[in-house]
Amino acid sequence: MKAFIYDMDGVIADTEPVHTKAERIVLQDMGIEVTDEFLAQYQGVTDLMMYEDLKEKFHFAPSAAEVAKKKAALFQKIMREEHVTPIEGILALIEKTHERRKTGLKTAIASSSSRAFISFVVDDLGIRDKFDFLMSGESVPRSKPDPVVYLQTAEHLGVAPADCVVIEDTKSGALAAKAAGMRCIGFKSPHSFHPDLSMCDAVVTRIADVDPSEW
Repeated sequence: MKAFIYDMDGVIADTEPVHTKAERIVLQDMGIEVTDEFLAQYQGVTDLMMYEDLKEKFHFAPSAAEVAKKKAALFQKIMREEHVTPIEGILALIEKTHERRKTGLKTAIASSSSRAFISFVVDDLGIRDKFDFLMSGESVPRSKPDPVVYLQTAEHLGVAPADCVVIEDTKSGALAAKAAGMRCIGFKSPHSFHPDLSMCDAVVTRIADVDPSEW
């Protein structure tokens, strides 16, 4: 392993419940009621991609971009009021991979979230200096499960995809990592609705069970 790449939402930051809350409020404002489990299928993809699909399903009047912007603003408002809660065990894992940078390991975040929100999370948790590179879904033309976000992250790090290990908590993210030719650790988050992580090279239910030295 020459690079360890983290997804952010649901892996570093316990944000999935807040995403779901904001998504439901925005849809309710348009008279659309959905369940948390229904929204779980969109975990790991960009807001724009999600609302483009929902517009086809529910035929709401505003554009997908307008709804995505509204949701993002609401989500960030809630997060700034409540601050970021780290996933249990993740700060210790980030410290372990940071320590291995002394021996040449590179680290990055590759997230579907916006650049502004990634910056907010790493600053709120005080971990910005633990990473060599921060990649946002805004910077690539296609969302996970397309592998482009991971391929471009590897390119920026100067590491071959085969030498990268990714940790992901969603099916779309895991598919993206594997399509990029990377190894993937699947994390079954307590906030996920049993995503299919069968394509992963290993699956854990606790971040504390991830040992970078084994990769």
